[in-house]
Amino acid sequence: MKKFVGLVSLFVLFAVGTAFSQYWTPLGNFPDDNFLLGTSTGGHGIAVDPDGKVWFQPFGATEPIVTGTGDTVNTRALYVFFPDGTPAPFSPIQTVTIGGVTDTLFNSGRGIKEDADGNILASFFDEVFRIDYQTGEGIAKVTPTDEVTLTAVAVDDANNMFSAHVIPPQPIKLYSPAFLFLETVLDASIGFSRDFEAGPEGNSVYWGGYTNHQIYIISRNDEFSPWELKDSMAQGFDSESFRWSPDNSVLWISAGSYNDLPNQYPGVVTNYAPGAYYAWNVETKEVVDSLIWQFNTPASPNERNRGLAFSPDYRYAYATCFGASDYPLIQRFENPNWTSVDEEGQIVVNGYKLSQNYPNPFNPSTKISFELPSSGFVTLKVYDMLGREVATLVNNEMTSGAHTVNFNAANLSSGTYVYQLSSNGNLLTNKMVLLK
Repeated sequence: MKKFVGLVSLFVLFAVGTAFSQYWTPLGNFPDDNFLLGTSTGGHGIAVDPDGKVWFQPFGATEPIVTGTGDTVNTRALYVFFPDGTPAPFSPIQTVTIGGVTDTLFNSGRGIKEDADGNILASFFDEVFRIDYQTGEGIAKVTPTDEVTLTAVAVDDANNMFSAHVIPPQPIKLYSPAFLFLETVLDASIGFSRDFEAGPEGNSVYWGGYTNHQIYIISRNDEFSPWELKDSMAQGFDSESFRWSPDNSVLWISAGSYNDLPNQYPGVVTNYAPGAYYAWNVETKEVVDSLIWQFNTPASPNERNRGLAFSPDYRYAYATCFGASDYPLIQRFENPNWTSVDEEGQIVVNGYKLSQNYPNPFNPSTKISFELPSSGFVTLKVYDMLGREVATLVNNEMTSGAHTVNFNAANLSSGTYVYQLSSNGNLLTNKMVLLK
């Protein structure tokens, strides 16, 4: 039986200020063209759990419920779909019960993310709910600041949660996995925000105050050091939506909308597209991939990026927009560089197999094995993370079958490198770590 993961080419690097193309393939509306919910709402969050179920949060009221007093009111329900588009048995979620206390989801939706365990962190006005992704039942709740509207939250790999607010100046706070307050990351936020992200290591925050026209990086050296606003990136972005790739290798950030246009950073000429997401290598501050919302109305200010999420295998992306228009609320995209991986960890394309190098990490030598289903001209090259070729290991005709080559990196610095096998129009890519 095969399992699947996604691989994105690490070699498509772009210079700031150039025009960008659509790289992920649009597959149309999800679950279908009829998921609209009316003009009073719009998408305000989307997430994909470890089972591949797609969670959607509207901003406005949609589903009616009868209260204890007999009144009928509309709730801001959460909708959950299986990958084939059929609703989960517990969808829509209109109430959440925690510790015997039931909350009806009346308040406006403010964003959803998956936590480190795959459970759903859903912001509703001033409250954050943790919801079991398998059952739809409540796990925990916290109110970071009474009566102050939240953004979508962020979470690190240790399951610590970061909270922030739409209107500045408000604190950015850090909570334990049990929702216990730990510390304040920043006393006063800068700029209006809808979303932000935290570094997987828990020592950095990528602040998306879209009125700043850039992304601020707030970081600390370690958990014992103070937080400081140290850096910035993505000048020209008016971002309202963030999401890490499933392997945390790149940070996807929306550039802006026709309501809040990108390319407004003073003194910097950029050409980012409204409605587009760009994948950033945060170490090099380079764009490596892109995905563009397909506008239902050209140049519509009512289609503002407000949520992006990926299937666990990185094959599909799901996007939603906020706006007062009656258009399908979720679009699905496919990763054009998605490939399969077999049980032995070999990347497989059309019978061509590329194994993980061994040992890995290595110093200074490692072996790379691959299999060819037919004879042909073969190249095997090594690149650094800036896409620069550092070694050519194979560049000749080879027969079908299994092959192993040795790579000696004695002349290279420690770091992550990419090796790429090419033969008969098939391209396979993997990463390795040199640790001296």
